[in-house]
Amino acid sequence: MKTPEAIHTMFNMIARKYDLINNIMSFGTHLGVKSSSIKNLEIRPHSNVLDLCCGTGDLAGLIKKFQPDACVTGIDFSENMLDIAKDKYSNVRFLQGDATNLPYEDNTFDIVTMGFGLRNIQNAEKAVEEVYRILKPNGKFLHLDFGEKNLISKIYDRITPLIISPFTDNTSAYSYLIKSRQIFPTPDELIKDFETKGFKLHKRKDYLLGVISSQIMVKL
Repeated sequence: MKTPEAIHTMFNMIARKYDLINNIMSFGTHLGVKSSSIKNLEIRPHSNVLDLCCGTGDLAGLIKKFQPDACVTGIDFSENMLDIAKDKYSNVRFLQGDATNLPYEDNTFDIVTMGFGLRNIQNAEKAVEEVYRILKPNGKFLHLDFGEKNLISKIYDRITPLIISPFTDNTSAYSYLIKSRQIFPTPDELIKDFETKGFKLHKRKDYLLGVISSQIMVKL
């Protein structure tokens, strides 16, 4: 069940091998997809950027790489994930926190990013409302996650457990992650949901034949 407690425990358990499994599951493509998504944001110098559900810090690290003058903060629920992120990216500030109850005032950030995190939040609607609240007017929200439920994604779902099983003793966690992808809204549905919260679509880009999708939304 997708309770905050269960998600917190699961990600703490898989943190140590999270990067390895990501590389295996994505056949090494995930960093390229993340890099392209961050480049599409066209981040300006001195932007205040928050990466929600930052995990082991890849998006936050890429933001700092492409725009060294940005002020970048990463927030995640899992302290074990954050320990790894801090070791990987010493030039980013990482904090433990809850995406549905962020410790920031209204209109604080120029950009908020979230990669592969929204579907793991029990109250996803509240998390999107928090993103909207803390963004400045005309601020950008990058959402990156699995995309269309097409033939390629169905093949991916079948072969992934077979590929990763030799590398992890926690296959149940990755079974959950695949199931969470299957019931997650499509990009078109997500865009409509985001727009009901006050956002407008700025740019969408699909990757790997639609298996992955990014949406950049602007706060009106």
